[in-house]
Amino acid sequence: MFLSIILVTVISIFIEIPAFAAGVEGQVYDNFHSIRAMGMGNAYAPIVSDPDALFYNPAGVARISGFNWTIADPWVGVSGIEVFKKVSELQDSSQFESTIRELYGDHVWVGGGAKSAFGIPYFAVSVYDHLNASIDVNNPVYPNLDIAAVNDLGYVMGIGVPILPVFEIGMVLKYIQRTGSRVPFGPSFIASLDPDAIRSSVEKQGNGYGLDLGANFRVPGPLSLILSGVWKNVGEMTFKPDSGEAPPSEPNEMNVGAALDLNVPLLSVRPAIEFKHLNRDDIQLGKKVHFGLEISLPLIDIRGGFYQGYYTAGAGVNLGIIRVDAATWGVELGDYPGQKEDRRYAVQATIELGFDPNLSFIGGGSGGSGGSASSSPYSRLKQRR
Repeated sequence: MFLSIILVTVISIFIEIPAFAAGVEGQVYDNFHSIRAMGMGNAYAPIVSDPDALFYNPAGVARISGFNWTIADPWVGVSGIEVFKKVSELQDSSQFESTIRELYGDHVWVGGGAKSAFGIPYFAVSVYDHLNASIDVNNPVYPNLDIAAVNDLGYVMGIGVPILPVFEIGMVLKYIQRTGSRVPFGPSFIASLDPDAIRSSVEKQGNGYGLDLGANFRVPGPLSLILSGVWKNVGEMTFKPDSGEAPPSEPNEMNVGAALDLNVPLLSVRPAIEFKHLNRDDIQLGKKVHFGLEISLPLIDIRGGFYQGYYTAGAGVNLGIIRVDAATWGVELGDYPGQKEDRRYAVQATIELGFDPNLSFIGGGSGGSGGSASSSPYSRLKQRR
């Protein structure tokens, strides 16, 4: 796992911090694979119609048109740019103590990943690597160190079937090799262990199997209405440890959503709303509501929305077989929106190929944007949802 190297590096940087961190309570750990989705508030399940449906809504596999191959879509993200600069200074021993003092009250996050995916009508497969790592540094009086660092190497296969002209169902099977943990270290624990012991506590390894189910109800037309329901990690996804303790599990997640899809020549408009984690009473309602809007023009997409109570913004540029997407969003670190925001930034470059049902090459596939209108002769295959 190439991202495991990044995970070890991130942990190694923070583990030398002399016990000045405080934990984060109430944070929701959402796995995501599309910067497009985050730009529009992660309200994505009702509209996804390309191989990304493997990660957001299995029923979307039923709406794949033609042949789509995402060769690779590497992305990288960080929390506040200024905080990231401070963290980089931790590697300079002459500035170590002053940098630690400046980091009090900050939450540091880094993420990255890539995948390759292939989709045809009613079927899609993917292999991916995904890293999500964070740390809190904010309590010099009662020292604590909270690390959440998880890296996944996953293999995913899904099918989607139209039962009626307006109804679709889908299923995804996944196998994940997970490395990492979400560990709070108290002052006595930190004082009693050396950095190698702390690192071994974080780097837990295991593998597990999971199942996702999805359904769409769609009213076709120039202004389409889509209603979606998704049940992720059916029965909870747990991991069998290679040795010792297992890495953190993935809980049941039940989501419902709705979207409108307006397609006119050279323009597509897609507002969407999604309610996530409906089965969890420990998550405050304001953090369950996600809203997004995407406006697609020739060659570019503009996006915005709300995620966990904070604004999101994003844009995408189609360059033929290459697509570039960027987004910013806020994550709530407390129990309810408005307590403490962690502003994040990410960029993703997608290399993809698309073929129509007659196997005619049409440039980029639909993995990046999933169907924005474009008059370019090299535009990706437009998905009619």
